[in-house]
Amino acid sequence: MRLRQICFVADNLESALSELTFLFNTEICFRDPGVGHFGLSNGLLEVGGDFIEVVSPKEEDTTAGRFLEKMGGDSSYMLIFQCQNALEYREKAKELKIREIWKSDLENGVQATHFHPKDIGGVIMSIDSMNVPNWKDRYSYWQWSGNDWMNNEQNNQYLIKGITLNCLDPKSLSQKWSEFLNLPLNKKPKSYEIEGDGFSLIFIEDLTKGFDYMAEIHVSINNDDHKNKIAKHYGDEDIIICGTKINLN
Repeated sequence: MRLRQICFVADNLESALSELTFLFNTEICFRDPGVGHFGLSNGLLEVGGDFIEVVSPKEEDTTAGRFLEKMGGDSSYMLIFQCQNALEYREKAKELKIREIWKSDLENGVQATHFHPKDIGGVIMSIDSMNVPNWKDRYSYWQWSGNDWMNNEQNNQYLIKGITLNCLDPKSLSQKWSEFLNLPLNKKPKSYEIEGDGFSLIFIEDLTKGFDYMAEIHVSINNDDHKNKIAKHYGDEDIIICGTKINLN
């Protein structure tokens, strides 16, 4: 299981993308016309073979627009996991009474399913498979990012290491995610943590908003010059983009 793509929702798409391209020292690698099906526009950045996406509503009454209203502004929105066979998770979701809100089975064998955030908790979750044998390779094919990034120099000085979910009941939510994703769960002094292939999902208690949400992203950076530029730009302030704290180390 890989954490392959993290998605934000923003009212001002280009402003959010501008902040992210500076932070990750890269350019937008793809704009997916397919998200127009959901009434959205988007942009993606490649980060160490994984992806960060921002979507923004361009029509009324979209799921993303309702999520913006719920969160009171820009926010984290969706996590997309990659596995060998996504159909197994569709069947598991039925057993666990986790509803589908969208699914796709493409002619090239790509399979994807978005699961209901009210059932899985915290964010929309998607579990996808690309029908390629080397799917664990860092720079393997990814349907939702186009092909140009694979032909260009990869942004290999960054790695997405995981996320933190702030939860009303971190024990219960982490157990639900652990069971569904089939990944081990560990209890820590102040959190619960799920360990995947090269990433962690951290669940901590937070009662302030009254609901579960993705609060932080953890990213490693191996570029001292750009790290200094980031430090100069943000000073002592936390890096907050799309309502989400981004921790660089």
